[in-house]
Amino acid sequence: MALKVAVIGASGIGQHHARWHHLSGSEVVAFVGNSQASCAQTALRLRDYFGFSGRAYTDLALMLDKENPDIVDVCSPFHLHRTHVETALEAGCHVICEKPLCWDMEKSPDEIITDGEAVFAALEASQSLMVMSAQYPASIPVYRNFYIQEHGQWDDVVSVYMEMEVNGRKGPKFGEDIWVDLASHPLSLAMGFLPGHEIDWKTAQCVIDERENRAHFETVGNGRRCVVDILLRDIDEGSPIRRFGVNGFWVDWQGYAADDGIYRAKLTHGDKAVLCNDFMHILIEDFAVKVRGDGGHIWVSGQDALQNLKDQIALLKLAR
Repeated sequence: MALKVAVIGASGIGQHHARWHHLSGSEVVAFVGNSQASCAQTALRLRDYFGFSGRAYTDLALMLDKENPDIVDVCSPFHLHRTHVETALEAGCHVICEKPLCWDMEKSPDEIITDGEAVFAALEASQSLMVMSAQYPASIPVYRNFYIQEHGQWDDVVSVYMEMEVNGRKGPKFGEDIWVDLASHPLSLAMGFLPGHEIDWKTAQCVIDERENRAHFETVGNGRRCVVDILLRDIDEGSPIRRFGVNGFWVDWQGYAADDGIYRAKLTHGDKAVLCNDFMHILIEDFAVKVRGDGGHIWVSGQDALQNLKDQIALLKLAR
């Protein structure tokens, strides 16, 4: 039997999450929106997008009571993440949460961490699984194979690099807003490449400029050290760069619609390229397999998400 999925916030990135759940074999039974008018528009869009035939709600508690979903995918604004994740966990649902785990611009950094710890405590008290949508670690198996094709073997990771640009439909982002929006991705990728590592805070630096953020630090773990460099930008025009890799072997990410209409990823290094499912598609599909008990993988666990949040805030404090 297909897993039942509900999406909170399906008019933005949530519409793509909904389709990836559908493509992964789950049934999207419902979504939650802000108003009857917005729900009607979103329902039409989802029907055109992948044949959605579920129901729309403006009341989360009512949706959970009526639909009893197996998975709730939280794509609401990040200041609502804590409330929505905790409510879904209390209802016995497994949870996918957009990045960052939680963030409220009206709260202090320490208060944001307290919110993150509360979310993790609720997860620990439940019988549920959770993954955060910082999806780049899901690319590691494909990237690793690409690296081995070019180098003949997988080497010890001594450096990690990620460069990300965003050209948002809702206008430009400045300063710390760039960090809040994007930093979860490179931090999660570094954690994926370096399991068991922690940041050596004596080496950490972070600079928040108006349209560019930079971070540099070393990690220590398993008797080894690694250098991590992060570069984040907001741009006004052009195609955003998404570049990452280890040991100087950097690949450029490009999303594209394949002949079957499914959005996929292309990783390019020089004149070589590999194709794979979109990283978020991989993350969602692997999580569904895990929830069904058929194997699967949780690419960014609740514990990872909390550590990601703590590192993100600690680096931001250095910049301040």
